Amino acid sequence: MVIYKGSEQTLPDTLNLDYSTVQKELENLSEAEKQVALQILKQYSQSGSSEVHQDLIYQDYAEIPVDVETFLYDEQYLGRSLINAEGKKTVYPYWVETLKKIFPNNVDTNYNTLALTGSIGIGKSFVAVLCMLYQLYRMMCLKDPYLHYGLQPIDKITFAFINITMDAAAGVGWQKCQELLQNSPWFMKKGSVSGNTNIVWVPPEGIDLLYGSLPRHILGRALFACFCDEISFVPTQDVELQKKKAKELVSAASARMQSRFMHGEYNPTLLILASSKRTEQSYMETFIEGKKKNESKTTYIVDEPQWVIRTDKDSYVKFKVAVGNKFLDSEVVPLDATEQDLQAYRDKGYTLLDVPMGYYENFIDDINVALTDIAGISTSGTTKYIAGSRLAAIRNDTRKNLFTKELITVGDGPDDTAQYYDFIDKSRIDPVLKSRPLYIHLDMSLTGDATGIGGIWINGKKPTKPGEDPSKDLYYTLAFHVSVKAPKGCQVSFEKNRNFIRWLRNEGFNVKGLSADTFQSYDLLQVLKAEHFNTSVISVDRVDREQRVCLPYLTLKNAIYEQRLDMYPSVRLVEELIGLEKDANGKIDHPPLASKDAADGICGALYNASQHAEEFAFEWGDTIQTTIDVSSAGGEVDRQQIVLNFEEELKKLDPVRAEKSSFIDFGMGAAQDIYSSYLMNGIIL
Repeated sequence: MVIYKGSEQTLPDTLNLDYSTVQKELENLSEAEKQVALQILKQYSQSGSSEVHQDLIYQDYAEIPVDVETFLYDEQYLGRSLINAEGKKTVYPYWVETLKKIFPNNVDTNYNTLALTGSIGIGKSFVAVLCMLYQLYRMMCLKDPYLHYGLQPIDKITFAFINITMDAAAGVGWQKCQELLQNSPWFMKKGSVSGNTNIVWVPPEGIDLLYGSLPRHILGRALFACFCDEISFVPTQDVELQKKKAKELVSAASARMQSRFMHGEYNPTLLILASSKRTEQSYMETFIEGKKKNESKTTYIVDEPQWVIRTDKDSYVKFKVAVGNKFLDSEVVPLDATEQDLQAYRDKGYTLLDVPMGYYENFIDDINVALTDIAGISTSGTTKYIAGSRLAAIRNDTRKNLFTKELITVGDGPDDTAQYYDFIDKSRIDPVLKSRPLYIHLDMSLTGDATGIGGIWINGKKPTKPGEDPSKDLYYTLAFHVSVKAPKGCQVSFEKNRNFIRWLRNEGFNVKGLSADTFQSYDLLQVLKAEHFNTSVISVDRVDREQRVCLPYLTLKNAIYEQRLDMYPSVRLVEELIGLEKDANGKIDHPPLASKDAADGICGALYNASQHAEEFAFEWGDTIQTTIDVSSAGGEVDRQQIVLNFEEELKKLDPVRAEKSSFIDFGMGAAQDIYSSYLMNGIIL
């Protein structure tokens, strides 16, 4: 028992309270207030409720609000709209239970933010409207809302319906809100209507209902409840820009709620965000992920498949869907799959989902759309430019990046003596591949993004299986990639960029082409061109306006999907490639907070190599002897044109010999007796 100074009342020790905190609070009250507080605590201790407390709560109410379930189904409120002619309640039980969690009693709100996502057709927008109307109803039950919340007379208590466009805002949440209001005896009695053809219910003075699509539509208002619908579908295909606009809108709404209504830790407002699934990088996905990570106590999240909320669509008979990830395409599991088959899916990294049989054809027709719209699962395959499974198919675990690190920090500082080639492990260089035509691209930067450098070898024609016709398409091998980041306070050194290219040639790499993007590249290319490098400018971001196609990245994607690229295992590069997204204009870009400098490097290198297909239309492994054999064959044997890499064959000759060279017979008699010296690029003296 604790006795307080100046009072004969005692605080019952049966209450589970922090006595020091209670005592501190009581000492801040007047003697009369303290007596009332102690009386309330005593009543709660004895019976679990307090009439005095209830009287205090309802002192500001002209009408005591009903609980949310009564509000839904009593004909005086929304019952006329939510109970059909057969007497059946039309709000899904799932949503009724959700509303009771948000509004635990007739005056309190447990959460300040409600995030509604998941599948389509589950009534997200409808339940958001119900929340808005219950908040409006309780506000209108107050004697003086301005006095109750301590607002200024110039404030305008606002309930806002926001959507991606004005037409959408007026046609979805707002329209449903008006239908419910105008069919409710209670609201029709408390408010009024205006208009002739477009009849609108108008709340009492001091309260405003509006719809809009931009942050400025709620500027300067005392926002008490706000419904932002389809928040992940702001009208732009640029995911990063979409997220920025959505964040601005949500921040504007949240700031106005807190500035007007929050007192201490108490905030009676409700911000509702609703959106169907889009992509893993959309605003709603990142918003929910952030709230879960921070274990938010003020945000309630609904993210369910269609059949969980609409139980009429559920069934006992299920089929399984293997939900993939960045590296695995999702697929419908065969109906006759055994437990061993299912375990094989799990071992590969799939998540198995049980889906009611009624949806089987939807998933067979388009699994990504079905996962998004029906199961409420954001899939990587819906907007990703390159599927992770395609990259996994071309991975060669027997090879490694020539660079020991994918990201290196080298700059132009006076004490920074490091060169890029210091990070190359020479033991990883395959001498056979080293002689192949090598194309290099530099995605230039100074201090911000990293400089991406990629190297691609042309490695003949695509290998074919026995019985297949020989391929006519070039086959590429990823030689290396690296991202160069400047140290803080420094810049990436253009001279070290050039030094790396020179080093490759001096080491015996067959550098056939060097390209760079337009950013700060002209000086680098001019210097290396003077040193007899074949240089060119390639912008991997440039889009053909008519076709809306980015040709460099389309070339890279085709090589990956047709398995004409041999790629060693990588972490950073793979993350960049599977993160690429294509917008409506054909531009290939990276998601927010990500990069694509390494991807740009190999994309530019491969695109440059692809432009020289005719120069290297030979089959690696063919020799001059192959030509002799074909040319000297007798009879009616069909002759075929053999195109060889004579440069490679000539390299096999001993350089600068004093004695006579061997005769080379191409089937037309012995060549002229010469003293040979192999120079380069197919030239013989």
